[in-house]
Amino acid sequence: MAHFDLHEQEQLTKIKYFWRDWGKYIVAIVVVALIAYVSDVLWVANATSNATKAAVIYSQVNDAANAKDKNKVYKLTDNLKNKYSRVEYTAMASIIAAKVAIDAKDMDKASAYLEWIIKKATDKGLVAIAMLRLADVYIDQKKFDLAHTTLMQDHDASFDSLFYAKRGDLYVAQGDLVKARDAYKAGIDKAGQDQNMAGSIQMKLDVLGG
Repeated sequence: MAHFDLHEQEQLTKIKYFWRDWGKYIVAIVVVALIAYVSDVLWVANATSNATKAAVIYSQVNDAANAKDKNKVYKLTDNLKNKYSRVEYTAMASIIAAKVAIDAKDMDKASAYLEWIIKKATDKGLVAIAMLRLADVYIDQKKFDLAHTTLMQDHDASFDSLFYAKRGDLYVAQGDLVKARDAYKAGIDKAGQDQNMAGSIQMKLDVLGG
């Protein structure tokens, strides 16, 4: 039989009473922690699975766009939006679908895809691209107020140069060449060390004689 001295017996007694008073709470905390851990693992696994499935459909969207099959592009993209709205591939597919719609002169459909990206996408770069393309759609439709509102929204700072350049395009379409020059100059300034960007905007400014 195991022999315990007085000190060991006191410690065992303390442990016994501790578990009697606190054991159920400790077990509950452990159970909650395990549930949280398992839930997190399952969420990550599900997110990875969704991303993989969405990537396959996104590839199909690309193929359909290259094949000029606009209806298939729309169908696949809508499927992505319905099933995997939180996956980045869905926003990327919507960018493609919007371009296909623009090429088909279906501006309402293009606007719908771009507006969806702006509202739903989490990638700030994709949101900025959608804003710029939506502004183009509005300018083409002579919806200048909507274009201006779109271009004045908060966006990823790395796109500042493009946003100023697009505002310049808007002002040109409106016939306000003074504001257009100012916007283009601001775009060149924001381009910083990006010589290609600065040169592209400078060409627009040169056309205006600025």
